[in-house]
Amino acid sequence: MAVDLYTQAVAEDPEFAEAYNERGKSNVQLRLAPGEGRDVRIYEQNALVDFTIAVQKNPSYADAYFNRAMVLASRAQYKLAVDDLLSAIRYNPQNPDAHRWLGNIYELKFEDRLLPAMEHYEKYVDLGGTDPDIREKVRQWKEYRKAASATPVPVFKPTTAEDERKAAEMHARAMELLALPDKTEGVQMLESLLATYGNTKYVQTRVSALQAVILTFKKRGAPK
Repeated sequence: MAVDLYTQAVAEDPEFAEAYNERGKSNVQLRLAPGEGRDVRIYEQNALVDFTIAVQKNPSYADAYFNRAMVLASRAQYKLAVDDLLSAIRYNPQNPDAHRWLGNIYELKFEDRLLPAMEHYEKYVDLGGTDPDIREKVRQWKEYRKAASATPVPVFKPTTAEDERKAAEMHARAMELLALPDKTEGVQMLESLLATYGNTKYVQTRVSALQAVILTFKKRGAPK
């Protein structure tokens, strides 16, 4: 019924961006509703179209960008979802959920993006986000930064192209190991990477993220 009413609304006022957005949200609910013999992909596609029309009608419509990002993420279109979440934050900086899901995508779906993930998680908490796992991650992150601030800044030392290549290969292998349920060997390899090739430019440009990963997975009871 809601879809029908919003359809009447946009028929009378084709520029009514809010009606497109709300119709899209109604289609999402229809997609999630239990029932057999329904092609839920139709509801998902209708929602995606409605959210797209909403941002076309109102290019600063933060809620529509956020809603479209959720549909895109459900389709594993993470780069497009990130773009929409960044737009949602641009037009509504006080929405904690946009920071939460942006952090989630950066952390779980992209390599070498833990640092921006933690920055968005921290913003989520600052804006009042209550998810206990994220709040704990942010607490550990602040603890790490406090400890790191007392550590002397490493200085670049001359390295060879072979050192840089081996550092990249070790990092790639460590990331593969961290994808396993048991993170122990992956963490050990990252520690070895820092100890062996910590002076390379490859490692130095990633050192904060690498140390954060080590800290996160070495914490007892830390979320995997």
